[in-house]
Amino acid sequence: MLRLSLLIKLLVFILLAGCEERIDQVSSGSHVLDSIDLALITKTVDRFEEVVNDHSRRSVISIEAFHLSVENFLENPSIEHRQQMKDLWLQAHDVFLAASFFTFTDQSQNIFQIDAWPIQEGFLDSLPDYPQSGIVNDVTVAITEVSIRAQHGITHVQEVSLGFHALEYLIFGRAIDDFSISDDELKVRRRQTLDIVTELLKQDINSMFAETDGAHSDFRSNLVENNASTVLKLMIQRLHAKVQILLAEANHIDNENFGHSRFSGSSWSNLSAQVRVLGELTGEQTAIDRVFTLLDQKTSADYRLTLSQTNDIFATDDADEEQLARVTLLFTALGHQLGDFQIVLQNSAH
Repeated sequence: MLRLSLLIKLLVFILLAGCEERIDQVSSGSHVLDSIDLALITKTVDRFEEVVNDHSRRSVISIEAFHLSVENFLENPSIEHRQQMKDLWLQAHDVFLAASFFTFTDQSQNIFQIDAWPIQEGFLDSLPDYPQSGIVNDVTVAITEVSIRAQHGITHVQEVSLGFHALEYLIFGRAIDDFSISDDELKVRRRQTLDIVTELLKQDINSMFAETDGAHSDFRSNLVENNASTVLKLMIQRLHAKVQILLAEANHIDNENFGHSRFSGSSWSNLSAQVRVLGELTGEQTAIDRVFTLLDQKTSADYRLTLSQTNDIFATDDADEEQLARVTLLFTALGHQLGDFQIVLQNSAH
């Protein structure tokens, strides 16, 4: 009841404040782009590219380290090697979420291959009530790169055989004895599955981020044509869409059975990694922060305060009910504020 009460009160405040601000912006938004020169927009694009490329490089390095830990575990499935594998999965996943936070092209297919969630774990391996379920137990399915790819999302998006969360289930959801070196056919197939899915994940991440350097053409082409408003609209539209995704993820953490990373219990960490990137892209002293101020000083100040409060919440390692309620409302507020910037841009076009 505490969470519901907080949600209702703050949502009413946000909606009322948002309506008032929108009314003001409708009357004052015209010609605001005249105060934003092309050099500042170019600097904004440069900053976004710098952040994306930096995290992309880190993701490639992190997945290589994780891949090595899986090889070490399969060679010697000890408790120590398993813990190292878990730690490096957590690191690689958060780094990937940071790297893919703001992409300049449609990466939906790449994201589905790399980070599809939620998953039906019984599609991949056995469950206590269904000991014969899953690819591992279906000996008619060969454990090869081709067949594992073919099985991914074969009839439903939650039928996942690729990516971080298939691996998360195998690493965090299965017993260490399930991977012991043995002649048992199912253990052999499970070990092969862990090995192949890890290799495919590394391939997919390397492929995705190999394209990063050429992924900013829509922004650059508009800069060449002096279409500053188009560049800003695209950027703020994508930031707004991403914050809406963070809001949806936060709502799922009420029950870790439905969280982004439910087997490892790291859904809060996932959000934290992405909020840090949002700060790197749009926080104080960034180029787009200056753009926000020129678009609307009040909304810009509100956005900075909300982002700061959101970062403060994620300074803690774990979330209680009140923190979850607050962060959900803060994401809602960030979404409204980015939406207000969109309205200013729309008004300035008339």
